[in-house]
Amino acid sequence: MHLSTRILATLALLTLAVAVHAAPRRDTAPRRSAGSLPEASAEAGKPVGLRYRITATNARLNRRPIGPVRRWVQGVPAEPVDSMCWNGVGSTPITGRFTLEIEPMRNTGYVFAEWSDENGKWSYSQTRFIHPEHHASGIRFGTSMFAIDQVLNEAVSHNVYLHGDTGQGMPVMPTVFAYLGAWGPAEVTLDGAIFRNPFEYPTPRWAGHLMLTEGVRRADGTVRTITNEIYNPSRGSEGVTEPGDLEMHLTFHDDLLPVTTNVPPPFSFFYHIVFEDVRIEIVQADGAAEKEPGPVFDVD
Repeated sequence: MHLSTRILATLALLTLAVAVHAAPRRDTAPRRSAGSLPEASAEAGKPVGLRYRITATNARLNRRPIGPVRRWVQGVPAEPVDSMCWNGVGSTPITGRFTLEIEPMRNTGYVFAEWSDENGKWSYSQTRFIHPEHHASGIRFGTSMFAIDQVLNEAVSHNVYLHGDTGQGMPVMPTVFAYLGAWGPAEVTLDGAIFRNPFEYPTPRWAGHLMLTEGVRRADGTVRTITNEIYNPSRGSEGVTEPGDLEMHLTFHDDLLPVTTNVPPPFSFFYHIVFEDVRIEIVQADGAAEKEPGPVFDVD
């Protein structure tokens, strides 16, 4: 669906309530009213902004070697690897959990996830947020129905469009409405040991990215177009999403230097998890988010 059509559809579905939401899997009847999550308001002497608390389970790893492995990182295949898996091949259910507490207006909070796959037990920890260098933080509809504004220099963005035909992020997935998106350096462990980035910045950390979006993957792991074909990045505006469903995407990779327009981007290492069962709580912010009591280690 083209972005202008998506914007009109979203305008018709906006909700103004701050609510606790439990997102069921796509094979159950969703109860959420579709639309953007509410913007913050400010009054003198009162807290400013919103605090997002998100937990997610029912993880799916999207990753498979697509030829003889020529590069490894600590025993994990790095290249050549398909981490998009649009046709569902290599999109594998795994055990994992995700938790997040973020205040977008302050760019503060934490992200913590842990999961297990064939390589071992992983953890992901992030407490710093830095806006993406290679594209805007998303786009929103502007002052008129047909105006589109770029969201610039936001390390934590909310209620934006990304990927697809937006020009903000590569079309590695269809145009999605992101209720929350964040970027920044992440610390990763594998079986309790630091999993170091041996490539580019932000070595030894990884470039982390998360998005809370409307549903993209079907129960079989595929990503589809409006004609029910397998998604193709050259047809980013034709990808199908499910506004009644939520997915939490978590990726980490090396930074891509120099920047290219290749799709998929030729990262030396890319890891992509989607959590299918998502629960959100949005409250008025009343102070800095507390740090997740996960593993603490120094990778400097």
